[in-house]
Amino acid sequence: MSAAALPHPVVHRFFFALKPDDITARRTHAFAEAALGARGLLRPERHHVTLGLTEDMPTIPGAIVERLLRVGAAVSAAPFDLVLDRMSIGYGTIVLRPSHVVRPLHALQSGIARAMAAEGLAMRGGWRFNPHETLCYRKAETAEERVIEGFQWQVKEFHLVHSYVGLHRHETIGRWPLQALEDPQGRLL
Repeated sequence: MSAAALPHPVVHRFFFALKPDDITARRTHAFAEAALGARGLLRPERHHVTLGLTEDMPTIPGAIVERLLRVGAAVSAAPFDLVLDRMSIGYGTIVLRPSHVVRPLHALQSGIARAMAAEGLAMRGGWRFNPHETLCYRKAETAEERVIEGFQWQVKEFHLVHSYVGLHRHETIGRWPLQALEDPQGRLL
């Protein structure tokens, strides 16, 4: 489809994210469909937890992708388990959240924020880290929180995603494995 044929101009956004494994994403989607109905649900392959994102851009500025790839390569963290066991129904979204602070998740996000700053890349204005996985965008009459059995997966990598805003298209352009960190005092044996 040519740019002239699009109903509105393409807007680009880049974000770092955690993505559940395929089985967890499908289970989460099936839970959401049973609990909420199918209307407006995000497809399983679009489920993610955002760790940091850029401003929206009408064009892709030169070298931004290379800079974002350097950010990803500069961050290191060990694998960790993530449990999303609360469903928050808001006035515009329905999301899954952890019921407690997940320290390794916050440390990973902080590392990404520091690496972005070192590359001279600002986080989107007004955005703050609030870990959640969006199930759907939907208007609700009231806001509520529900404790759910939860969805758990071991976080083994993080991704850099190019979002074509408004087209419901995400393209992973980088991924980095999480690896056990070396003890700074070294090994004794």
